[in-house]
Amino acid sequence: MNRNRATVASAAAGAALLLALTACGGGGSSSTSSTSASVPAPAPAPTQATTEQIAAADCQKTPQSGPVVRSGYGLNYSSGEMNIAVTPVDGATRCVQFTKSGRTDPVVPPDALLFTFAGDRGEGAQVEFLAVDLAGGILPWPVGASARTPGSPITATVGVSLDGVYYTSSTCTLELPTVTENKAAGKFTCPEAIAQSANPLDPTDDVGHEDSQNPAGAPKTAVVSGLFEVAK
Repeated sequence: MNRNRATVASAAAGAALLLALTACGGGGSSSTSSTSASVPAPAPAPTQATTEQIAAADCQKTPQSGPVVRSGYGLNYSSGEMNIAVTPVDGATRCVQFTKSGRTDPVVPPDALLFTFAGDRGEGAQVEFLAVDLAGGILPWPVGASARTPGSPITATVGVSLDGVYYTSSTCTLELPTVTENKAAGKFTCPEAIAQSANPLDPTDDVGHEDSQNPAGAPKTAVVSGLFEVAK
């Protein structure tokens, strides 16, 4: 009888020990799970957008010629691209493509035309010239006069933002093979564009206009050239 009681007591003690160990194991698992859940997984690193580089030959094309209107008014273009090559004085040439952006009406009062194109991260380009140059510098339009010869060069201002630097020149040579209500195209060359501190194409740029010029000394320059084609 005493032996049976000892056996029962021993079995009961073993069962109690097993239950205690099971409880401890479950508690440890719960604690680990709770700790893991409280630490969020690291967020993936953001992908930095870049402006895609295109073949150098694409920045040397000549747009197709066509009619040229004598007035810069009544024009609206909603699509198009600019292929532009930038060669910094201390770097290699990059040929990139930007997409038509901004207003469809290129007129900037009182008498200028402005075409803007955008890439990524505040990159892009713009070209501006006088509307009167479409008429060969002849306004008002005299009776019997003919439009300027398509492709005849005029002076334009070109600006481009690339690789964190904004270059601009107000003495670029611009040829306009065609300008009509349905489409327009131009080809430009800027032998010396000067780097600026401010970037008018980047909405996050906070450098004031009065601080846009580089400090005294030799400014960074680049050769800029390319073409644009826009359509209604």
